[in-house]
Amino acid sequence: MASVPLTDRYIMAARLKGYLNKHAEAVALLTEALELDPGSARLLRFRGHRRISIGDYAGAADDLRTAAGLLGRVEDEYEMYQPEVEKDIVSLVLDRPGEVRPQHLLDSEAAGDPAALDRYMTTLHTSVWYHLGVARYLLGDFAGCVPAFREAESAARHQEGVVAAQDWQYMALRRLGRTAEARAVLDRFRAIDLAAEEHFVGYESRMRLYTGELTPEELWATLDGDDLRTATQGYGLGNWHYCNGDTEKAREVFEAVLRTGVTHAFAYLAVRAEYARDPDFTGARAAGGKD
Repeated sequence: MASVPLTDRYIMAARLKGYLNKHAEAVALLTEALELDPGSARLLRFRGHRRISIGDYAGAADDLRTAAGLLGRVEDEYEMYQPEVEKDIVSLVLDRPGEVRPQHLLDSEAAGDPAALDRYMTTLHTSVWYHLGVARYLLGDFAGCVPAFREAESAARHQEGVVAAQDWQYMALRRLGRTAEARAVLDRFRAIDLAAEEHFVGYESRMRLYTGELTPEELWATLDGDDLRTATQGYGLGNWHYCNGDTEKAREVFEAVLRTGVTHAFAYLAVRAEYARDPDFTGARAAGGKD
């Protein structure tokens, strides 16, 4: 890029702050950007995400609901994941703007350069709906999160986005007792020809637990000491135990999630939310937890 648009630079700076676990500073940067470019679905998407990270779930839901209302007038666009963003941040810091790739590749642009899509793993529309679903789920609005996750599943272009949206839908539907709809989600998952990718953090395994392809012991054995996988898979496993009537086992797994200290993970935040609002977990404390 000959020059990097100011909005892109704000987003790159905010994403860097997020990678450094400085989420409040990321929110502040995105708030500043929105003062310059109010009504930007892209900026609202990223601020909504980071407001989740600081526990402002109501504010996140407001941002993301507003962004969702704008999507009908906004062409979808691909977003880079962290490893690619980091490369471009380095180029920006070293004053090499010509080496900075487009951070947000429009559908119409991607059509002319399909090879470029190897760098992009999600889209604006998918991210808005997905993060809106997460914010509502963390607020305990299980009924409200389901349609958002269904929209995210429909908008997703890659397996990871599809499966993650299916997983949260399934968990919410089980909590609502809507078992027929939950089974329909599993049917859609079974229809996917799963590919294995190094960066996947566990949604595929969680779904395989729900379908009965994996036992809880087999799922837990796949973690290999990886804290992010432990948090991600642990929340799904704990929720599965809870929905199947084993609250004590759910609490045991939830406490293992908190001991990871992976405070930015949505699964970690979901356990914190369970402990704060659910009478079956209120007052529970993780032994040695870093929360």
